[in-house]
Amino acid sequence: MLQKSERLKERYLFTIAFKKKQRINSRLLTLYYLYKRTDINTLPKVAFVVGVSINKKANKRNLIKRRMRAGYQLIKKKFINAENSRFNAISSLIWVANSPILGATFSQIKTTQDELLTRLVKG
Repeated sequence: MLQKSERLKERYLFTIAFKKKQRINSRLLTLYYLYKRTDINTLPKVAFVVGVSINKKANKRNLIKRRMRAGYQLIKKKFINAENSRFNAISSLIWVANSPILGATFSQIKTTQDELLTRLVKG
């Protein structure tokens, strides 16, 4: 479970991220991000979104969100320990699930998240 300081809850940040359209796409996930961090010592705020269009059943959507959270928890350590100034400058990350994620395993989701964050950091 993410710490409270890492959770993205502010509606206006979602709106800004979606309007700016700063995103990276893959088959399973779309990653929206925002820069302009003021406090570099804190981790970026993160949100996980799985829409009703993916599956109408809440338990399936929650399973996907749990897998996305667990994958992020495992790979964020790699980016925190590496001295990447671009990762430290990110203020918000919003992970949005795409429809093929229903058939994906946890390892596929984690690998996709790792690839997207690597592409974001390397620019």
